[in-house]
Amino acid sequence: MAIHDGLLRRLDARAFLGFRVWEFSFKSLFRRYGYTFFRQIMLKHPYRTIEGCLSYRRFLQEGRVEGDITTLGEKVEGREELLVGLGFCLKPMGRPGCPSGRPNHDCLHLARLDLRRSGPADPSCQGCAIRSLGTAALRAGAHVNVMTSALDIAHDIMIPAVEKRRFRRVILFLCPLSIQAILLPLLICGIQGLLVAYSAGNCLDYPQWLLADGGIKRERTRIGREALDEVLHLLERVGAERRVGYTHFQRVGNIYAPRA
Repeated sequence: MAIHDGLLRRLDARAFLGFRVWEFSFKSLFRRYGYTFFRQIMLKHPYRTIEGCLSYRRFLQEGRVEGDITTLGEKVEGREELLVGLGFCLKPMGRPGCPSGRPNHDCLHLARLDLRRSGPADPSCQGCAIRSLGTAALRAGAHVNVMTSALDIAHDIMIPAVEKRRFRRVILFLCPLSIQAILLPLLICGIQGLLVAYSAGNCLDYPQWLLADGGIKRERTRIGREALDEVLHLLERVGAERRVGYTHFQRVGNIYAPRA
C-alpha cells in the first residue's frame, strides 16, 4: 500500500491529467461513499459528470484554491436557496462538552433557537461556531446541516442538488484536505458557493480523515477569526437583502430548515 500511496500522491502533486483527487478517489472507490456517488450521480448523469470534470480542470488551472476561503462559481447572493454546512468536529469537547453529543447531526441550540424570544444559551454552546453561524444562517433564511460522514453529505446535499436542484448555493466549512477532495463532486453536482477551511484541529492526511468520517475525531476544529467574520458579515448582508422573516428551524431529516 505504501507504494500505491506514494504513486497516488505524486499524481496529485503533478495534477496528472488535470486532477488532484487521485489518492482520495482511489481509496474511496470501494467505500460506501465512493460507490454511492459513482452509482447515483456519475452513472445516472454522464453529461453532468463530463461538464463537472472539465470545470474542475479549468478551476485548478486557474489556481483558485488558496487561502482560507475558496470561491466556487458565483457569489452566494440573490434569493436562491442557501445551505450552510458545519462539521460536527466544531462541537465543544471535554466536560461538559456538546449537550447534543459529537458525531451526529444534532444541535440543541439550533433545535431551540427562536428569534422571537431570547433566553440563556447552554453554557457549553457559548463559544461554539455552530451556534453563531447557525443563528446568522437563520437570519439569512439559510438551511443548516451539521455534517458528519461523506456518505451523509452525498445523501443530504449532493443528490438533492442533482435530482431536485436544491442546495445549489452553499457555504461549507471543511478541513483543507476535504476541500481538495470535494471540489470535483461539487462541480459535478452543479453546486457553487464558498468553501471555508478550518485553521486548526483539522485532518492532515487520509487516515485521519477516514477516522473522522467514522465519527472518531480527537481534536476540535477551529475557524480562523478573519474567515469567520467574513462569513458572518456575508450572511448579515444576505439577510438584509432578502428581508426574510424566519424565526426558527424545523428539523427535516438531517437538515435544519428555516421557518417563519
